[in-house]
Amino acid sequence: MGTREVGQNRGPVYELFIKPYGYGPGTMYCGLFCHHVFVVADVRHYVDGPALAANWARPANVIVWRANHAVGNRVPLAGDLALFRFGGKRINHVELIVNWPPGENYCWVIGGNTSNPAGRGEGVFLKKRLKSEMTVVSRIKF
Repeated sequence: MGTREVGQNRGPVYELFIKPYGYGPGTMYCGLFCHHVFVVADVRHYVDGPALAANWARPANVIVWRANHAVGNRVPLAGDLALFRFGGKRINHVELIVNWPPGENYCWVIGGNTSNPAGRGEGVFLKKRLKSEMTVVSRIKF
């Protein structure tokens, strides 16, 4: 946490989360950050193309939250993935849920290629997010 970019998607984040998985400098790495967390934890996640944020929502039967509501009486848990649409029609960002307080309108996530909540710059940060911001929350089958 707190690893910062140098330039755009370069520097330490490139060395840690992008280069080891065969991608070049400047690659968006929110999905690769999540992939890295599962690799380090020795958890096989079965997500094809983990660099693309939208791929973390496949297959559809792992969706536990959609449009600010639980799916199938499931509650999002730590380790689930929050997926976002920031300024587009397609899911373009993913972060790992750290804490999902019941009855609250927010949760805590950690993500790569995300803005620093304390000021300027991007990198890997813990953030408080509104649950209503999330397009879906998916759970990895392993």
